[in-house]
Amino acid sequence: MRHAMSGFGVAVVVAAGLAAQGPAAPGVALGDLSWTEAEPVLTPGSLVVLPLGAATAQHGPHLKLSSGERLARYLAARVQSAAAVVIAPPLTYHFYPAFLEYPGSTSLSETTSRDATIEIVRALARYGPRRFYVLNTGTATMLPLRDAAQALADQGILLGYTDFDYRLASAAVTRQQTPTRSAAHADEVETSMMLYVDPGAVDMRKAVREYGLGTGPFTRQRDAPGTFSASGVFGDPTLATREKGKAYVDAVLAGVLEDIEKMRNASLPVARGPRPPASRPAPARPAEDRQPNGCQLSDERGIRAVAERYSYLWRQMDAESLSHMFSVDGDMRHSDGTIERGQQVLYQNRLELFRRREYRGSVHPIQLNDVRCLAGGTAIADGKWELRFDGTPAPGVTGRGASRAKRHSGWCTLVLVRGESTWAIQAWRYTVDPENGEPAPTTLKQPGFLGRGGGH
Repeated sequence: MRHAMSGFGVAVVVAAGLAAQGPAAPGVALGDLSWTEAEPVLTPGSLVVLPLGAATAQHGPHLKLSSGERLARYLAARVQSAAAVVIAPPLTYHFYPAFLEYPGSTSLSETTSRDATIEIVRALARYGPRRFYVLNTGTATMLPLRDAAQALADQGILLGYTDFDYRLASAAVTRQQTPTRSAAHADEVETSMMLYVDPGAVDMRKAVREYGLGTGPFTRQRDAPGTFSASGVFGDPTLATREKGKAYVDAVLAGVLEDIEKMRNASLPVARGPRPPASRPAPARPAEDRQPNGCQLSDERGIRAVAERYSYLWRQMDAESLSHMFSVDGDMRHSDGTIERGQQVLYQNRLELFRRREYRGSVHPIQLNDVRCLAGGTAIADGKWELRFDGTPAPGVTGRGASRAKRHSGWCTLVLVRGESTWAIQAWRYTVDPENGEPAPTTLKQPGFLGRGGGH
């Protein structure tokens, strides 16, 4: 559906009818806050806006490479003054593949753009927010944004984004340039908006009319595959005026504010379990000499890498990737006798832990000491673990020792099975050292509480 949700961009069910809204309190710019000021505004009730505009993408000879970023920043400032939102710093590098033949233009790959969006949103979601809106000023960018929204929905995070072309079409402006089948660029519309938003960044003396030939990415090479445009223009920017620009900008701004209010009333997506990776046959392994512990050298390196990766992903609070480090029916038995079994339960419980204040900023180093490889692609590894919490005191907690970081440690034993390219954790057992006055780290009361998939 091309314009699903009128530019909302995510397949979610919106509550019918919006309650009458009074004047919205102004928003805040996240980058202007200290971390102590950011903490009270990044809550589950917050809506975070991420402006998206290219810092370096060609817009013809008359517009700056940073025109996309300038427009995104301007719109974000208008949104901040009109709505109670948190404005994050803009995403200035993303998916703009059509302009790479023009010097200065940059683009990330579609998957990198998707993943960067996901990681930024997930990083901010750790502190509480579950609703995010990308103030999008591009067209190609909608592809990775769509995929990012789907991935984040599996984690219970709602991501919306602007359908820019759809919002422009709603402006009460009659376009004078010749209609085109392909998407116009650096044309009457974009130039008009920049004349309104930042006239000092427009040089109308260099504006040229050009309707490119062909389809696909822009090219400066005549008769080459793609859309030929010597200037990088597709349309007629000489027809641009500031008055038209104001009408286009106002239409986009009204659409963005409408999207944001719909998001406030939309139901959050239900978090789902991690999607299992596609299984493929294991590649043939070259012959290696076995060491006294029964492991080939490459196996031992792979097993020890499990500990390093687990510690890294914990620091990133990446619940999904942590769950994928276990086999499908892998489990973790805690020192109190409770057990988590299966990737689904491990994923949901890590997700729940990472939402808790005491786990934000925690580190979980694992050190494997003794490794032994057994028959059938199985190994056992013994080592030590630590769990260190951030020493920041809770709000209102003062006094001696209030900011002392908590530390827990003990021994651990991992049973691992060899997969296609990595070793997976089949079973994890551990002990906890004497408390020394500190309570043991939190383990959920019922690790299998989601569907009771843990069991004993």
